[in-house]
Amino acid sequence: MLLRIALTSAFVLCACAALPLAAQTPEPVARLIDTALQSGDAAGLDAVVRYAKQAYPQSAEAIDAQVAAFRAANAAPAPAPAPAPAPVVTAAAEPKTEQAKVEQAAAVKYSGEGELGAFTTTGNAPGIGLAAGLKLVAEGDDWRLGLLGRADYQETSNVVVREQYRVSAEPNYKFNQRGYVYGLGQYEQDRFQGFHARYSLSGGVGYSILTGENAQLSVKAGPAWRFTRLVTGMDESVLAGLASVDIKLKLTPTIQLTEAASAYVDEERSTLFSVAALDSQLIGKLKARLSYTIQYESNPALGRAPTDTTSRLTLVYGF
Repeated sequence: MLLRIALTSAFVLCACAALPLAAQTPEPVARLIDTALQSGDAAGLDAVVRYAKQAYPQSAEAIDAQVAAFRAANAAPAPAPAPAPAPVVTAAAEPKTEQAKVEQAAAVKYSGEGELGAFTTTGNAPGIGLAAGLKLVAEGDDWRLGLLGRADYQETSNVVVREQYRVSAEPNYKFNQRGYVYGLGQYEQDRFQGFHARYSLSGGVGYSILTGENAQLSVKAGPAWRFTRLVTGMDESVLAGLASVDIKLKLTPTIQLTEAASAYVDEERSTLFSVAALDSQLIGKLKARLSYTIQYESNPALGRAPTDTTSRLTLVYGF
């Protein structure tokens, strides 16, 4: 650094010496200007140069030459132009965005619950027995698949007096926010109501009237086909109509009321089925359920009562 200052000063002095003698800056003034140049104080340099020119107007050119020579000798090299930034490629991001949309659309939500407890009945097989149920639901953006299974079993004096099974599968396709089309397949077995097996197939349209968090109401209806194997050995195959309603009401943060009712109507016999349930949250995903079921057969088998009622007290675990 000292060597650079010395060389710069020598360069400036030589530049001043090259001027005509009359135009040269007096040595003390030249050294004062050189000191101001070396300090890097722009305001101080301007003041020194201004007063030096006022004191020695004949040396004004020499003073300007001294300042110019110093600045030329100490000028920093021009910085190399910065490389142009690489163009942002957005083409790769677009497929990623589309892929994210596809993944979001393909996301499926799964839920379900298992139920176990006891029941008491009136009608064709009065008494107390065991009840179990399983419900599974898979749902996408515009479709839904529900699976439901229920079993009631009762023995009295080692004799089976109630054995009722019900299994159903219902796929839905949503064509807007509230409307949907459905398909329904159902299997039932209840020999104490007069049939060994009953198969039902239905399809139609549904509509969600209420979709709030605390109140939900949906209805559906459509044609149906029913095939029944009676305990008498006869088979029945009939066309029917199906209508059903599902209600969910959240009474408090921990208590919920539900109602699922359906009606199959045909020329041979009609079936009305209703399940009302009151759920109370216990711990975490565990809740207690008190439910009441009514099943009515308009034309029961000989010697059978047309109406069965079942009261259940069960524990339900959601997942």
